Amino acid sequence: MNKEQEGITYSILRITDIAQEPHDFLLPISGYEYMPLVSLEVAVEKIIDLLPDIKNYVHIACQRCEHSINGLTQDESAAITLYTMGWEPHDQCLYFVLNTTLRSSDRQQLEPWYLYLRLLLNGLFRLPNISAIVYRCINLDLSSKYILGKTITWWGFSSCTMSLNTLQSEQYFSQTGPRTLFIIECHSGKDIRKHSYFSSTDELLLLAGTSYQVTDYLHQGDLHIIYLKEIRLIYPLLQPIHPPIMSKLNNSYPSVSTNSNILLKTTSAPIFQSTDTIPLPVQFRNPRLEKIMQAKQSKSELSLISMELIDQDMEIVAFYISQDDIKLTSLNLENNRIGNGGVRYLSNVLQKNKTLTALNLKNNRIGDQGMQQLSNAIHNNTSLTILDLSENQIGNKGIQYLSHVLQHNTILTSLNLKNNQIGAEGAQYLSEALQSNTTLTSLSLEHNQIGHGGIVNLANALLRNKTLTSCNLKKNNIKDNGIQHLSYALRQNSTLVTLNLESNHISSEGIKYLSDALRNNTALTSLCLNSNRIKSEGVKYLSDALKQNTVLTTLSLSSNQINENGAQYLSKALWRNTTLTTLSLSSNEIGEIGVQYLSDALRHNSTLTTLNLENNRIGNNGFDTLRNTRTFTISYFDCVKTRDEGVKYLSDSLRQNTTLTTLILSCNEIGNAGAEYLSDALVHNSTLTSLDISFNRIQYEGAQYLRDALLQNKTLSILDLGYNDVGEQGAQYLNGALQQNKTLTILNLCSNHIGNKGTQYLCDALRNNTTLKKVNLCFNQIGDRGAQLLYYAFQHNTVS
Repeated sequence: MNKEQEGITYSILRITDIAQEPHDFLLPISGYEYMPLVSLEVAVEKIIDLLPDIKNYVHIACQRCEHSINGLTQDESAAITLYTMGWEPHDQCLYFVLNTTLRSSDRQQLEPWYLYLRLLLNGLFRLPNISAIVYRCINLDLSSKYILGKTITWWGFSSCTMSLNTLQSEQYFSQTGPRTLFIIECHSGKDIRKHSYFSSTDELLLLAGTSYQVTDYLHQGDLHIIYLKEIRLIYPLLQPIHPPIMSKLNNSYPSVSTNSNILLKTTSAPIFQSTDTIPLPVQFRNPRLEKIMQAKQSKSELSLISMELIDQDMEIVAFYISQDDIKLTSLNLENNRIGNGGVRYLSNVLQKNKTLTALNLKNNRIGDQGMQQLSNAIHNNTSLTILDLSENQIGNKGIQYLSHVLQHNTILTSLNLKNNQIGAEGAQYLSEALQSNTTLTSLSLEHNQIGHGGIVNLANALLRNKTLTSCNLKKNNIKDNGIQHLSYALRQNSTLVTLNLESNHISSEGIKYLSDALRNNTALTSLCLNSNRIKSEGVKYLSDALKQNTVLTTLSLSSNQINENGAQYLSKALWRNTTLTTLSLSSNEIGEIGVQYLSDALRHNSTLTTLNLENNRIGNNGFDTLRNTRTFTISYFDCVKTRDEGVKYLSDSLRQNTTLTTLILSCNEIGNAGAEYLSDALVHNSTLTSLDISFNRIQYEGAQYLRDALLQNKTLSILDLGYNDVGEQGAQYLNGALQQNKTLTILNLCSNHIGNKGTQYLCDALRNNTTLKKVNLCFNQIGDRGAQLLYYAFQHNTVS
């Protein structure tokens, strides 16, 4: 086995070891943070009993890292190299044993690893954070362990790839059988390729103890796709590293070489003077931060997202903002580690700044004390209109400080307080402010603990406030009693336009109160009631209100318990309502009978343009009943289990439809016959611009039908064929269409079993096509030859 093959083998083992992750909440990973920095040779002394041959590999790692880069010392770089090395037996490799220990509930097992972890993490923390979409996979079905909305923690270090093409190899990811793909939005990944023993492998490392939220999922046969988003918990599960402990070193712990080219953050005099950094009259230095700001000096917007910035860094940022020649209007500090001290620096400069209009401090550590500092600044600031303080551990006391300022502030228009620790008391403070504030138009209190008591106070504020137009109260445990008070306010409020009440445990009883308000309200145009406990009785109350309401245009009722009876009530409302344009009923229990009721009403309704029936199992008969509705501009029919026959009914309607612009049919059971029906309709249709038929069963015959349609259709600009099976021959058919088609701009052919031959066909088309801007070919079998063909084709085309 040559080194490249060996690198791939060990990369596969690390990327696909997800099944070993426990789904338990363990104690935080700690104990190493106060250990001294030592050489790698010393750092592994206490794990020799676990890894008898480790000294040999330490020597190799140190030799390879003699000329370290990225500001790391030789020992820090070698610690990362050692982590990536593999040897036989596999279960005695360092990364295998370390990750097994990190995943154990017995934290005492970590003690021998403290010195190595101190050195490894010191190096990793010096590498810049990477915000990117990355991928992991395994040839098992793990979907049952990753529930939508759930927060999970991967306790081991997680290896990922930044390119889906890496996973095209059968070695990584099979094309058949049970398999799970993880698509991860990370913000603190570490690119370790320059420090890896196998530098040619595409590997990004996610730190141990990182938490993620399951944001979405897709299932197509044996393929399960799980979408994760990195989140930061209030208390870190991987303890941060403290400054190096040099004074406590004893003879058994020789320190890291002092002649290394490391650039330490320090509170002493500047280590160096560089023309690439801003000459600051401050002692604390961060060369990387200074270079970024130097490059942005002439810009009106500055984004410093996910840079692990700490309080001392804010002194540098504040100095930058305070310069007379800086005309910054937008500052984004989302996802850093800014606390009370950092806010103090920012607050001092905000009191005098006259240009900044938008400040994003989402996902930091401001807390109540920081909120006090910031409130003082807002009191004197005369320009800030947009402020995002979501996910900042702000409690009732912090809101008290802010609310006092809001009573007098006449500048701020948008305030985001999502996911803090605001209870009923905090809501009371805000309510007092809203009664006198005359400029705030948008307020988000999503995911707090306002409850019934808090909503009583907010309702009182809405009776007097004359400026608030948008209010997000999602996930606040308001319940029916709270809705009763809110509804009373809505009967009289004449300014609130958008209201989000998603996930508030509202039942039909609460909807009764809300419906009474809708009969009298003359301002509300958008109402979200997703993920509550609304049944048919509640829908009846709403429907009765919709018969009289003349302003509501958007109503979302997704993920409730609405069946065909509820659909019948809604249909009666749609016969009379002339204002509703968007109705979302996804993930309910409407079925074929319910669709029939809706269809009967829609034949007479001329205003509804968007209907979402995703995940309702309406079946073929449901499509048959909907085919004569001709007012839609957007239709969602994904995950409704329709087959070719159902598509036939829909296609009959498309031939004559003159309003529909977007049609979503993903995750169904549409085959070649269904593709033929759709293609025939596309030949005659002149309005549809976007068609999504991904995650179906379309093969090369279906691609042939679509080719014929694309040769004649003059309006379709987006076609999503991802996760079908058109293969090489299907690519050949599409080539014939793309050579002549002048309207298609986006084409998704992800995971369609297209190899080098199919790529050749597509490249032939790309050389001549003048309109296509984006082609997605990920998850196919495109090798080096195919990649080369694409490269040359791109030289003659504007495809991105």
